Amino acid sequence: MERLHSVLSEAQSRLIANPSPDIIDWLAKELGTTYDEASSTGQLSEFRASCRSHPLSEVFLLDPYSRRAHDKPRGYAGDAVMLDYIYRPTPGQLDGMASIVHRATTSLPNAKSILWRRDYLAGLIHDYMGSRECAEVLSVASGHMRELDALREATTDTNVRFSVLDQDETSIAESKGEYSEFTIEGRVASFAALIKERRPAASYDLIYSAGLFDYLPKAPAVALIKAMFARLKSGGMLSVGNFTRDSHGRGFMAGFMDWCLIYRDEDDMRALAEAACPKASYKIFRDQPRNVVYLEVYAD
Repeated sequence: MERLHSVLSEAQSRLIANPSPDIIDWLAKELGTTYDEASSTGQLSEFRASCRSHPLSEVFLLDPYSRRAHDKPRGYAGDAVMLDYIYRPTPGQLDGMASIVHRATTSLPNAKSILWRRDYLAGLIHDYMGSRECAEVLSVASGHMRELDALREATTDTNVRFSVLDQDETSIAESKGEYSEFTIEGRVASFAALIKERRPAASYDLIYSAGLFDYLPKAPAVALIKAMFARLKSGGMLSVGNFTRDSHGRGFMAGFMDWCLIYRDEDDMRALAEAACPKASYKIFRDQPRNVVYLEVYAD
């Protein structure tokens, strides 16, 4: 942990001398390296304890984005309210160090991957709307569905019907209220409900789960992909994303935000696809910011 302590001390000195989001960007890169070292040597607990006990921790928790991840008011980090700090920024509401930290955490490469995801999902939905009289779409762990902000920018058409599944009733209510021009049928349930259903009640052109798989070990991840694939119509596709092992903010998130994910790379996603849908065609790729790997599986 000697290198970690040195990095944290340098970051603190630099922030005191000249506060800037660039310093937090630098720190995030350095913490990625020390996080990997701690992970490979079985010292993640020590890594996290060192970050939390450092004076920088109090500084970073002035940022409402980091604070919400740390406090987990809905029981987990990365909830829909938290992600709205990225999707729908409100500049000017913070000042001083809180503003500097917030600008950094909501604009670093991991945040850019979340924005890229919004546009990517909107593009998928729009494509199916263009080829179907009424596209049928299922979103698993749907959150606030901010991809519909981007869809609104792409088209005024509404020939799509959404079925959304989320354990958070308030998130479903938000999406239905905000996007009232679309047909949105909500179901308050965990992803496990899809796995347990022996006979799918409906089928879909597009099924996606954007921010869930980072929390799922391999067995439930495979089971969920199987359940999603079983609900695809002919010509349909499913898409799931997962933050990568080398994603930019992994060390900062684990150390200061108490936000710990299950990271996967291309080989991990390939293993999920081949275990869940061994005969299906699929594609694996990274997003443009290179922090998230996506798996698309196609139904013939």
